[in-house]
Amino acid sequence: MYMTYAASEVQVIPQLSTVGDELVDDARRVLPVFDATRLGALRDLHGWDQADVADAVGITASALSQAENGATTPSATNLARLALIYSVEASAFAQRPQRTIALEPQFRHLRRTSKREQRKAEQFVYAIVDVATILRQEVDFPEPFKLSIPIDPDAPMGLVATDIEHAAEQTRAAFGIAPLEPLGSSVLEVIEKGGVTVVRDPETDADIDAYSAIVNDLPAVVLDGADGSVWDRDNFNLAHELGHLVMHQGTLHQPGTRGIEEQAHRFAAAFLGPWEALSEELPDDIDWQQYLLLKRRWGLSMAALVRRAKQLGKIDPGTYRRAMKQRSANGWQMVEPGADDLPLPEPSYLAKASELAQLNAETLARRAGLPAAVVERVVGRTRPSLLS
Repeated sequence: MYMTYAASEVQVIPQLSTVGDELVDDARRVLPVFDATRLGALRDLHGWDQADVADAVGITASALSQAENGATTPSATNLARLALIYSVEASAFAQRPQRTIALEPQFRHLRRTSKREQRKAEQFVYAIVDVATILRQEVDFPEPFKLSIPIDPDAPMGLVATDIEHAAEQTRAAFGIAPLEPLGSSVLEVIEKGGVTVVRDPETDADIDAYSAIVNDLPAVVLDGADGSVWDRDNFNLAHELGHLVMHQGTLHQPGTRGIEEQAHRFAAAFLGPWEALSEELPDDIDWQQYLLLKRRWGLSMAALVRRAKQLGKIDPGTYRRAMKQRSANGWQMVEPGADDLPLPEPSYLAKASELAQLNAETLARRAGLPAAVVERVVGRTRPSLLS
């Protein structure tokens, strides 16, 4: 099950007075290699409107639109102003290699998520890949996870359910997970170790929950970092996004459709609870105490376990509906028992890599052409350790 939270407040556009000569000179040196797409990308990364940015710069919205479209080139002074507003150096607007996208960002609840928030999230996942690419040049990482098992995105679930179960089995094998091994709370650790870049972002939009993409051959997953996140929902979110990475890369589909999301849901349930093992442990009636024990063991929420029991034929549709009514009556729609049993797992690879490479957020930001505050969101923090 998924919960949503209020999105973080939109950052206020700074008001400028004068721009130093040194920054204007830096901007002038960038103009011969100016990349218009960087203007729009950095604005989208902040989640700001053209009109508001143009007003802060002191130009018209039309002038900014033309500059973003490549129809005109801003003056050195205005480019310097934009650099200050976006909290980047002027070099951030220089031409950069074109990205290759094997799987465009996969968002849920698209009808409830504004285009602005979608663009902001899209640019954030691109920022993750840019930072990860720099760190991979400095630190040895696991090879990027590469497994593609295409599933027809338009096929009814009844026709592809078995294929999805097999895709989940093959994915577990690719990560070196034994066929009958429960993952419990180790899902994030296993996925990072297996070559998927994971970031927890406190600014994830309320209606997005989690999302994923494959950019420049690097698979990335962004988790909701808002207060109230719990370990079992994180597990399912991670497995759900992993399903997109495996099943939907290279397929022609519209992200966020009901069919696409149902396929990723089924994959997540099968990845966390393989049918051969879980079917032996699931009760054939409503036994919440047993479901709670299984939750801690397999890392699936009780609601997900009940749905899995229905998928595997352990309970009939009537029993499933009765269980969902009981769950609602118990007040478990938002938070279930056992939600606080285990700590919320934190991604660690990017934070550890930046520490090993001795690259702080400011240095990474300069190299990636990003605001330092965004890089801090990407890298996160290094978890304290008593082991070294």
